[in-house]
Amino acid sequence: MIRIKDRSFEDISDALRSVSCDNDQEVVIDLGGRIHGQITIDKPHVTLKNGSIENDLGAYEILEDGLKRGTFRTYTLYVCADDVHLENVDVINSCGYHDGQAIALMVDADGFRADHCRFSSYQDTLFLGPLPDEEYEPRGFIGPMEKRERRFHKARFENCVVEGSIDFIFGSGSGYFRDCEIRSRDIGQEVNGYVCAPSTPEKERYGFIFDHCAFTSEAGMKDSVYLARPWRDYGKCLIVDSRIGDHIRAEGYHDWNKGRARKTCEFKEWNNLDSGKKDRVDWMKTTDAADLKYIDSLRQEEKR
Repeated sequence: MIRIKDRSFEDISDALRSVSCDNDQEVVIDLGGRIHGQITIDKPHVTLKNGSIENDLGAYEILEDGLKRGTFRTYTLYVCADDVHLENVDVINSCGYHDGQAIALMVDADGFRADHCRFSSYQDTLFLGPLPDEEYEPRGFIGPMEKRERRFHKARFENCVVEGSIDFIFGSGSGYFRDCEIRSRDIGQEVNGYVCAPSTPEKERYGFIFDHCAFTSEAGMKDSVYLARPWRDYGKCLIVDSRIGDHIRAEGYHDWNKGRARKTCEFKEWNNLDSGKKDRVDWMKTTDAADLKYIDSLRQEEKR
């Protein structure tokens, strides 16, 4: 049974419909168990707690419009309203690696936060919007965000698990991950995947930031995963004070066969425990005092 205070709902959609579109107070929805399907949160100041949401939709399925479902219609949970919070919630796309891209969580809003949650899929587990300005393929962005304004958003994840294989944290937004486990899954390939695929806008200084995180993997994956590759040329990723497992290749980063991106993307590390590896690519950028000051400001937000 799904509950909002003393009210009960049989369906999560009914619970969300009961929230006003101009709501300005926190509304806590207790999931109370497992939900199967696609959920959209389009009301602000909603907190979901205590449960799981799961679907099994993959990008390769042909739909009634004659098109493949595509990446951005596979989501399990889509958040498009500001100040949404998840607490003790599992968000899962269980379609499997061979069914293509499969998003668990898709966020295109400000003020999103997740605490003690798990996000699980294989390819494209977690998307942080906005979308890039241009598609590489016609209708490549088909889905609920296709015509939305491209506004830069920031999201925060604490004490969460994010797991996947290929580009499983991706998008043009900024995500701050604190005390999270970033877990790579085995797909049985020589290259078992890429953790991040940022498409950070050129004018934005930060994309994905990992602070006191643990980069882990399933067994038998030594030297088979890259930390990041640039989905767009100015992708940015910063990893600080984190533990990086031996599944990460010594060079750390891949240019996605975009020679120009070596000059424009910004992949940085600072003070990580890294299984003794020091042979990062020579185009990795240097962490500076401004980066560390910004990290400290994010840590201070946690204490407020």
